[in-house]
Amino acid sequence: MRTTSQKAEILARAGIAVPAFPAEGESAAAERWKREIDNLFAGYVAARAARSLREAEEALQLDRLRRANCSPHLR
Repeated sequence: MRTTSQKAEILARAGIAVPAFPAEGESAAAERWKREIDNLFAGYVAARAARSLREAEEALQLDRLRRANCSPHLR
């Protein structure tokens, strides 16, 4: 499992605005930051999974179209 810092780094590399870590000694603020990063990361992962599923479905449909349109002797 990834740490919250790793998640924040992944989000930042993906171009998602990541809130700055709060000042030292603020444990309540640090917990809020952690929850926010976790929520952002969950959304990011869900969006990536949805995109992968869409791309796989599009590839499958394209393959079906190609097979349907090819000459019978090529099948």
